[in-house]
Amino acid sequence: MFEATRPLHKYGKHALRLLERAALLHNTGMMVEARRHHKHSYRLINATPLPDFSEKQRHEIACIARYHRRALPSTEHEEYATLSASSRKRVSALAALLRIADAFDYNHDGRILKVAADLDHCTDKHWTIYLWVRALADIDVELEHAQEKADLFEKVFDRKLHFVTRYE
Repeated sequence: MFEATRPLHKYGKHALRLLERAALLHNTGMMVEARRHHKHSYRLINATPLPDFSEKQRHEIACIARYHRRALPSTEHEEYATLSASSRKRVSALAALLRIADAFDYNHDGRILKVAADLDHCTDKHWTIYLWVRALADIDVELEHAQEKADLFEKVFDRKLHFVTRYE
């Protein structure tokens, strides 16, 4: 999702590292409680030193993981409000991508093999993503969840998100 949306967010390697670490750790809160695991993930990540990341970066990673589901980032949330304006913008954009990627992996069995932007059909109002899917895989549930979790993407990037399926 990061590469498929790079023309929108224009972030580089630094942001990709934050997103990759948040993606690896976003479900750590499941050890505490499934229902509110996103909040527990935030607390666990934010309290645990991460090699090669500063405290500020760790806080951003924790916030990206925090917003991978349920509530959207809000300055009413203390953890988000304490971020600088540029960090809030980056956290919101990266959390939007993680929400979609998490939905794509709903069944945790790699049904979606690859994603890429269809730049010929991307406009200032719509963003179209190709999904390469394993042959005979049913991704109805993944698409349903991706549409539900597209709310933050559509808010951050001001574009409606569309998916086009291609089978391998």
